Amino acid sequence: MATAIPFTPHADEAVLSRIRRQLAEYRWPHVPPGLGWSCGAEADTVRHLADRWLNHFDWRAEEARLNQRAHFKAEAAGTVLHGVHVRAARASDRAPLVLVHGWPGSFLEYLEVADRVAGADDGGRDVVVVSLPGTGYSDTPEQPMGPRAVARSVHALMTEVLGHARYVAHGADWGSIVSAWLGFDQPAHCAGVHMTMVSPRFVAGLVKEPEEQAWLAGFRERFEDDGAYFRLQTTRPATAGFLLADNPVGLLAWMLEKFAAWSDPAQGDPSALFRTPELADRLLRNVMLYLVTGTAASSIWIYRALTAEGPPGYPGGQRVNVPVAFAATRDPMFVPPPRGLVEKAYNVVRWTALPRGGHFPGLEVPELLADDIAAFANGL
Repeated sequence: MATAIPFTPHADEAVLSRIRRQLAEYRWPHVPPGLGWSCGAEADTVRHLADRWLNHFDWRAEEARLNQRAHFKAEAAGTVLHGVHVRAARASDRAPLVLVHGWPGSFLEYLEVADRVAGADDGGRDVVVVSLPGTGYSDTPEQPMGPRAVARSVHALMTEVLGHARYVAHGADWGSIVSAWLGFDQPAHCAGVHMTMVSPRFVAGLVKEPEEQAWLAGFRERFEDDGAYFRLQTTRPATAGFLLADNPVGLLAWMLEKFAAWSDPAQGDPSALFRTPELADRLLRNVMLYLVTGTAASSIWIYRALTAEGPPGYPGGQRVNVPVAFAATRDPMFVPPPRGLVEKAYNVVRWTALPRGGHFPGLEVPELLADDIAAFANGL
């Protein structure tokens, strides 16, 4: 049986020096004035963040905080995954929770959620936060892995490596798709799935009612405007990888645009938000993780691998039959589908409309997300 090996994150000083040099020597392109966010990342915000990154952000301090946690790496179904273990406040026989992130996120977005679930007043439960293959401290597989293949590795990690007979899965973005595959393929072991996004890929073929048709039309309209990243990363991941792999400012702008466009609009003007130290550093932590681990390119190959896993929908028109909880966020891009449509593909037993939070609830509203996950898991 494979074992989990303790792991200590540490970036080579040469890597950090190179990033600082690239920031200092970056040749800024001309951007026509007055565009704001209409053509992508707003230029002044990118400049502000790059300046803070170069002159105020301390990765070694971030690393020291990370190393207060229980990191591990383990081979699971042929893939070496990175994870963080957060132990329950009181030992119990509750099924552990596994948290799976998406893109352009990372395991960092779930650390506070994990702390809240594990440290709950009722004793909590063990939590495992994993990094997707080819992202963060997980190894990059020789061949790209789609979300169903990732789910097989996560399942092997939870059962064969960590020894859990049952577990609960949660995810956002790609993590929602991975978690749903865990429920579909491993119903004897996955006790339930909690997610904050439903990919149109798995429900578009089930659309019939006028409300459902309106939702799908709205998504397609938004995707026409905001889907360039998806098309590029799906059809030309090699080219995109060359652009992002060794380009700190380019990667910052590429990710900033998504964090700005997909977060809850009620938070306010992103130009002002990302000038606050808290949000600026939250973004810079994430960008730095991709750079110091060399995974800016490898992380996007999951888009290509998705289409290779099979046609849209679940095989044979089946659905995810384990208990499913859906937390509907205020995601302006991936607007939650009507509940009736979700129920055609998932056994929905809990539906929560979160009053705040967009595409990244683990970062935006960790307290609301943790409470909803815990309430669902405790009821299984």
